[in-house]
Amino acid sequence: MSKQKQTFLSKSLILVALSHAITDLSQGALPILLPFLKNAFTLSYSQIGFIVMAQNVTSSVIQPVFGYITDRLSLPWLVPAGLLLSGLGMAVTGLATSYSSLLMIVVITGLGIAAFHPQGAKMIHNASHIHNRGQSMAVFSLGGNLGQACGSVFMVALLSLPGSTNNTLYFCLPAFLLAALLWLNMPALSPKLPRQHSSNMKKSKANTPIPLAMISLLLFYIFFRSSIAAGLTTYIPLYFADYLGGSHAYASYLVSGYLLSGVVGTYVGGVLGDKFGRKTIILGSMLLTLPLLILLPHASGYWTLPLVVAIGFVYIASFSSTTVLAQEMMPGYEALGASLTIGFSIGLGGLAVTLLGYIADHFGIPSVFSVISVIPIAAAILAFFLPGRLFKPDNIAVSKQAG
Repeated sequence: MSKQKQTFLSKSLILVALSHAITDLSQGALPILLPFLKNAFTLSYSQIGFIVMAQNVTSSVIQPVFGYITDRLSLPWLVPAGLLLSGLGMAVTGLATSYSSLLMIVVITGLGIAAFHPQGAKMIHNASHIHNRGQSMAVFSLGGNLGQACGSVFMVALLSLPGSTNNTLYFCLPAFLLAALLWLNMPALSPKLPRQHSSNMKKSKANTPIPLAMISLLLFYIFFRSSIAAGLTTYIPLYFADYLGGSHAYASYLVSGYLLSGVVGTYVGGVLGDKFGRKTIILGSMLLTLPLLILLPHASGYWTLPLVVAIGFVYIASFSSTTVLAQEMMPGYEALGASLTIGFSIGLGGLAVTLLGYIADHFGIPSVFSVISVIPIAAAILAFFLPGRLFKPDNIAVSKQAG
């Protein structure tokens, strides 16, 4: 690994990962805010699901548009701009005066998230050695998962202070700080390539076929995985607080524990993916998640916390492996590959929240968890047919299939 890449991984990678965390604060904070918004605007569960869908569509489904553009053009400024827009959007969410204005604010916040991720993931991939891509992407992904977890904790703390939902204004502070740091370090984060090298890269992109069948298979897997994620983060607080009559604080702790364990799982899964192969982690993650989700509706008392922690660790472990696998199958289209896996398919999973909201309204919230518990079966079947060999580092094999 060159000295330039070593410097990036030791300094700039941390800055990009931290910026990822600040960008994703809103994604962890919004589920905690939902019960308060539900009471303030007398919303149905279907309307709650539509709020989540609006955030997911704008923050995730349209990410491939940004990914395609950033693969063709150099737009590193999208990283600080996206972070700033995400933070400002979340800052004014608690000030919404109507359901329609709330939806508009959520959409604006989502656009900031969509602008940040493809370019940020492309920076990480291009600066990583082939044998450490999983670990590097895990650090980047860890930032996002940590941001979601801290977002929920931050929101709990703000809602407990005088002013309640008006305190969301404080989300603008970390956004301004990190956006400024990113802007000041932009030359190091996105160094300009020589003209000849840039020309060769464009020719390589034009001649590299994209394995559409395998990419589609991977995206369907992520769709199922993200359906589980969106369902759990949305309905865990509603189930344990509204349905079972528990405290909102304990329900928030469950979400925070679930997301924080996912932070650890993301890094461990990325490292193990480099060692044992992406496919091994992707398949194993769903096989281990299945029995844990089956147990969740039957858990009671304080046993729920270690159970949701275990679920978060195991199922989010495949996060970085799916992103790196897509980038390795799409050489020259790293931003597009990241936007499809981090954004598009995850956003489609968010659409499942609307369906789960319909199920909750008509059959009760426990039915939501029954549906979620069978999704890993379909995901595991898809994972079995992904490229690569089980228990073998498969980045070289995937590159051959992709090329």
